[in-house]
Amino acid sequence: MMEIKRDYNMSDADLMFMVGDFVAFMTRDAAEFTVRGVTSAARTAFETLGTAFEVFPMDEYYMALVTAEVEAKNAARDEAMVLVQKISGFFEQKWGLDSWQYKQLNIKSLSVASDNNFKAVCRNVINTATEQLANLTSIGLTQTDIDNLETKVQTMEDKGHTIETKKAFRDSKTEERIQKGNELYSYLKQYSSIGKLIWENVDEAKYNDYIIYKSVLSGLSKPQGLVAGYNPGPPEVINLAWDNVIDATSYNVYYSIAMIGSPSGDYSLLNNYPTNSATVSAVLNKRNYFKVKAKNDTQTSDYSDEVFIDVTP
Repeated sequence: MMEIKRDYNMSDADLMFMVGDFVAFMTRDAAEFTVRGVTSAARTAFETLGTAFEVFPMDEYYMALVTAEVEAKNAARDEAMVLVQKISGFFEQKWGLDSWQYKQLNIKSLSVASDNNFKAVCRNVINTATEQLANLTSIGLTQTDIDNLETKVQTMEDKGHTIETKKAFRDSKTEERIQKGNELYSYLKQYSSIGKLIWENVDEAKYNDYIIYKSVLSGLSKPQGLVAGYNPGPPEVINLAWDNVIDATSYNVYYSIAMIGSPSGDYSLLNNYPTNSATVSAVLNKRNYFKVKAKNDTQTSDYSDEVFIDVTP
């Protein structure tokens, strides 16, 4: 599936703010826009699109849904680990660490095993403990211990499936949001062109109202010290951080996706962030490039130096 990219070089928040401004300007200039075929109904439809985009949940909302399931899966894993330690303790008590019975559990390095390997080892413990239950009942092992471990492993399994489902849902909603933003931006460009045609050589101030990308000063220092670190999750994310820029009130983060080993291509705006760090979704099996600009109400800095990270899970 081809990746959908933003058509607009601004944050979603800035796009929503600009749509609100344009609606106000178009209402003020309703007579002039009507002459050019933009009726009040068209203006209302534009405003409705803007409102729908504004209330559409941000990516952070869907990320939180994924994170909640990850935390539940991790909690089940921790509880399963406690149960494995309890059950293996009976084997150690009965036969010792060097016995074939204890080695049959195969729990060495379990704490650092991947989730799939962890579940496989736990199920081996369940089977082994079930076989030896009669020999260990007298020192405290119960069927309930074994059943509880099975329950925790099944919870891990179920949560793993739920995580993948919610990640896919999040991806579809991210795509939907980009589509909605692009649709809104297409109308913004259309009405920008009409507004500038109306007021060109007539009223400079009103002409400027319809300029989408206004010139800004470049007095802010460019961000320094940009670093990127991959967190395999799930969810798979990249943590970005950079040095704070004096007088900056927010930061635009830009990204470019390339084949591993390839240089960056065109950059697109990812989002605007209020602090000098960001957590963004990783594009797997690609080289993820990033650059940052500092911003305040009147100024935008130059780009930071770019960084990249090869995401090869």
